[in-house]
Amino acid sequence: MTKEELKARIESSGFAKHTGIELLEAENGTATGRIVLEPVHGNPIGSIHGGCIFTLVDTIAGTAFVTTGKSCTTLSANIDYLNAAIKSKVLIAKASPARIGNHIAVFDVRVTDDRDVLIARASVTFYVLKNM
Repeated sequence: MTKEELKARIESSGFAKHTGIELLEAENGTATGRIVLEPVHGNPIGSIHGGCIFTLVDTIAGTAFVTTGKSCTTLSANIDYLNAAIKSKVLIAKASPARIGNHIAVFDVRVTDDRDVLIARASVTFYVLKNM
């Protein structure tokens, strides 16, 4: 898939679109995306909701995988929230492969904000469905 096709895929996906995820780069098993934060992304303590951060992680990791020419579904994910995104204006996720096998793929994702603060790190495991 081309970057334009991947971007259209995210922008047409109901939940990713609703969350405001934007694809910045995607090629060779890697991807970078962002969310420009709005009050709707917040939680009651004034930070960005963990579910919003996780949605960015899962979407960008899956997009990175799709650049390999295969499709997938998430089997599991582990996320560590390392800093509160209280003063953040933008969240940026970068995904890269830790391992891509015939049936299982694992991607590492780092989420930083517009001040380059590490907000979260994650590992996402996918089941390989088929070639696209």
